[in-house]
Amino acid sequence: MSKTGVVLTGGGARAAYQVGVLRAIADMYPDWSHPFNVIIGTSAGAINAMAVAGNRGLFRHNIDHLEKVWSELTMERVFRADTISLMRSFSNIARKLVSSPIESGPVSFLNNSPLRKLLEKEIDLDNIRKTIREGHIDAVGLNACGYSTGQNICFFEGKEGLEGWSVGQRGGARTELSVSHIMASSAIPTLFRPVKINREYFGDGVTRQMAHISPALRLGASKVLVIGVSANAMCPPHRPEKPGIPTLTQVLAHVFNGMFLDTLDYDIDRSRLINQLLELIPEQRLKESGLDLSPVDILEISPSEPINDLAMKYIDAMPLVLRRLTGASDTAPFSSANLASFLLFDKRFCRDLIELGYRDGQSHARQIERFFAKDG
Repeated sequence: MSKTGVVLTGGGARAAYQVGVLRAIADMYPDWSHPFNVIIGTSAGAINAMAVAGNRGLFRHNIDHLEKVWSELTMERVFRADTISLMRSFSNIARKLVSSPIESGPVSFLNNSPLRKLLEKEIDLDNIRKTIREGHIDAVGLNACGYSTGQNICFFEGKEGLEGWSVGQRGGARTELSVSHIMASSAIPTLFRPVKINREYFGDGVTRQMAHISPALRLGASKVLVIGVSANAMCPPHRPEKPGIPTLTQVLAHVFNGMFLDTLDYDIDRSRLINQLLELIPEQRLKESGLDLSPVDILEISPSEPINDLAMKYIDAMPLVLRRLTGASDTAPFSSANLASFLLFDKRFCRDLIELGYRDGQSHARQIERFFAKDG
C-alpha cells in the first residue's frame, strides 16, 4: 500500500496560502483523520506541518485550529514590531558589526521571541508524539540549515525503524522535535535569530535546500503533495522599458526568491524528468541494474495569482522602519511588495492568502481525488 506525503515549503507570511489548500482538502474529506503518512515542513511551512501532524480527532479539526491561528495573526505576535524595538535591533547590529566575531553572537534584524511564545501555546508536542505512537502517521520532519557545517538537516520524529541519512550536504536526524526546531526551520537568514540545536546554530530550512521532496521519500512516502508559495508560473518576467540601477531591496528580493521559491520549482521539474526517464526503462532492466528507483506521483499546488499583488494592499500596515528595511517605499512594484510579503504577518493579508489557497484547492479537486485514490 502506498504512503502519502505532504511537503509544506517556506516563505514567511506566504505560508498562510497552504492553510487554504489544506482547508479545501479537509472539506473534500470531512471524515478523514490523517490523510498524510509523512509530513515535511520547511521555514514557516514547519509551523503548518506540526499543526497537520496533530491529533484533534479529525483532520478538519487540525485545520480549524491552524486557520484560526493564521487568521488572527499580527506582526507583534511574530516579532517585536514597535519602533523602539526595531531601532534597538538595528543599533545592536551596528554595535556587533564593529565588535570581535567571538563576542558578536548571532545577528538578526528582528527579535522574533514572540513567535516562540505563540508556538509554545499553540503546538501540542505531546499530542503529536501520541499520533505517531498510535500509528496514525509515520513521521513528521522539519528542515533546517546548520551555519557551521552548511548541511541541510531534516530533523524528524517517527515510527520505529526509520533511520537517519547523510548524502553530501543533506542529512536526516532522528530526534525528539521541539519548539526550537520549528524556530530554527523558520529563522529567515539575517531577519530572525539562528537557533542553537545541540552543538550548532541552525537557520531557515530553505537555505541550501535543493531537494525539497527527498526527505518525504526517505521517510517512506511513495506519492507526495507539494504545496508551494510561489506564483512563478503565473508571473512572466517583467522587463521595464528603462531599467535603472537596482536598489538593495530589489537585489535582496531576488535573493529571497532564489532561496524560498525557485529551488522548489527546480526540484519538482527534476523529479518529473526522472519520472519520464524511468518510464522509458523496462522494469526488468531496472531490477537487473540494482537501482532502487521507481516513479514518484507528485501533485503540486501553488498560487494561481501573484502574491505580490495581494501584499500591495496591506503594505501600509507595516511599521515605517520595516517598510524602509524591505523597500516597501520603493517606486518599483516588485521590490515594494515582494520582500515585504515575507514579513507581512497581517491577519488581513493572511486571510486573503487562505482564501486564494482554498480556491486553488477547489480548482484542483479532480487532481486531488486522483492523487489520494491512486495506489502506488
